[in-house]
Amino acid sequence: MEYKRYHLVFEGFLRELNRTEISLALKTELQLSDAQVADLMAGRRTVLQNNLPKESAQTLGRKLTKQGLKVSAQALSINQKNNPADLRRHLMDGGIDQYFASRFKHPDEELDTLVSLLILAGFAVLTYLVLPLIGLRLLVPTLSVSAWLDHPAAVLFQLLFALIFFAPLLWLWPRSSPVDGIELDKETEELLEQLVRSMAYHLSAPTVSRIVLVQSPVLAIRQTPLAWIQNQATLEVGLPVLEALNLQQFVGLLAMRLCPLSGGFYARTWGLFMQWYNALRTRYKPWALLLNNWVLPMHQHQAQRSAAIASDLVGLQETKRLQRIEKRFSELNRDWPEFTVFCQKMRIRGTHWHELVAKETSSDDQADEVQALFRMAAPALWILSTSDGYQRAFGRKQGQTPAFETSGVELWQQFQRFTPAQEQFQKLMIRPEALVPPSEAPKRQNALNALRLNRLASDVLQSQQQRVEQALGLPVKVKKMNDMSTLVTRWRAASASFWPDNFMQHTRFPLAKDIFLSLQTLQQLRLWAIEDRLVDVSKRRARDKQIMALYAKWLAQTALLPPLPLIRDHANTLQDQVQHSVGSKLLAEFDADGVVAQLDYWLTIMVCYWTLVAGQILQPRTLSEDVAG
Repeated sequence: MEYKRYHLVFEGFLRELNRTEISLALKTELQLSDAQVADLMAGRRTVLQNNLPKESAQTLGRKLTKQGLKVSAQALSINQKNNPADLRRHLMDGGIDQYFASRFKHPDEELDTLVSLLILAGFAVLTYLVLPLIGLRLLVPTLSVSAWLDHPAAVLFQLLFALIFFAPLLWLWPRSSPVDGIELDKETEELLEQLVRSMAYHLSAPTVSRIVLVQSPVLAIRQTPLAWIQNQATLEVGLPVLEALNLQQFVGLLAMRLCPLSGGFYARTWGLFMQWYNALRTRYKPWALLLNNWVLPMHQHQAQRSAAIASDLVGLQETKRLQRIEKRFSELNRDWPEFTVFCQKMRIRGTHWHELVAKETSSDDQADEVQALFRMAAPALWILSTSDGYQRAFGRKQGQTPAFETSGVELWQQFQRFTPAQEQFQKLMIRPEALVPPSEAPKRQNALNALRLNRLASDVLQSQQQRVEQALGLPVKVKKMNDMSTLVTRWRAASASFWPDNFMQHTRFPLAKDIFLSLQTLQQLRLWAIEDRLVDVSKRRARDKQIMALYAKWLAQTALLPPLPLIRDHANTLQDQVQHSVGSKLLAEFDADGVVAQLDYWLTIMVCYWTLVAGQILQPRTLSEDVAG
């Protein structure tokens, strides 16, 4: 059966004709637009009809040739769409179903694979059905009042014994957490809904009843017990995935996700077992590992089966590229929760995620013919009605608007650079702001005491806060304040032991001292930022004056600091980045209330800056650095 569709293209005239007359006649007959009529009159190449079956294209082509027109029929498999709008129009005009119908093929399964699936599903059937039925059968006699009157001890024992058979059901019942995202409306996102529905239908996979858009780089099929009974599933789609992949890659990766549940037998056996197995891994992972001899070979078989079906849809070469791309997504997913927190704290949003797979989108091998329908280089974001609208919706859910936008790949690299520095403080069990740069190298190395260092840093801040409260006329709880110079001396002495040998010769140590001084200025500013309701009216002006003095000092310090490397925005100084974060309002125009409103974010920037630079100094020197030194 022929599944190809054709464009009928006007190439020119075979002989001299009355172009105006024939163009107007064809406009009525073929319902041409004014632009197409103008092209006909001028003899320019233009598409007369779109998406025709082979017979219709041949019939109309012969008719137009007799009328003196030179026409050609170009198959969709070789006629490339020039823009997403053309491809969207074709897909919505029946192209999706025709494409999947011509490519659908399930590999033949061996008997031992089917038996293994039945055995694996048997664990779930035993837990969720057989054991509860046995328990129910034992429980029925205990409902008799006469049995309790005649043999209460025996009935009580039988009741307790019957309840044991319900324990596995309660313990291993799948508990799925709700997906944190935006559920897409089927009418608004009609193209994506039709694409997913048609693929699930032709692969005999569960019906995708919900499509949820999320911010993480995932493309996953999720099922609850009720959805498994109804043969339905939820598709979780990440915006970074749509931005990183073009449409043909998205179709191939989606097919690979649907394949483990494609086919009624797989959906009922493997789908049921995976719900039971994931519940077991969550409750007690060592027991789940006992099944690895069965589960791991089945995972390998599913990967091969998915690759075979994806090859039929998008081609062998594209499937190989998708397998490499999938590994990159796996690396992203491993640290994505921490990455998301980092981006929210820094108010940065990653863009241009397609650069993540840019090296995989081209190949020296000849493109597979089956790829042709979806061969569109643009990121698959165009399949959505509005990608910017969803980005803004995610921003509203988080309660903030990103202050910076940078390449997603660069942002991920900077996060990977920041993580080892942060882990260095976690390894030492100290807060970044508790570590102070010593004024000189310690004469003797004391034992590391993270608890004492954190406590001394808190004591210094608490003592400073007491002095601020005293200056503002607030009630101070302590009768006698500690000597500040003594506290600072003890703090610096405790901190000196955490710095490595020869730290003062480190190239970044002068920068580290400047960053810490700037951080301390903001900490002092935070101490003075006391709410109006706690401060007497007569003292508020003095408080605001001190806030503005510290703010001016901090601005002068940031003007001398290089830009924070974690934010790539081509700024010359840290102050330029701070100015960018607040928008069009100049930093010099801020009053005390405006400074206090931005204070938490500025403190976050300074703590991250200090963590990055100080963490790099604390890290052990590598062999290459020792040789170079």
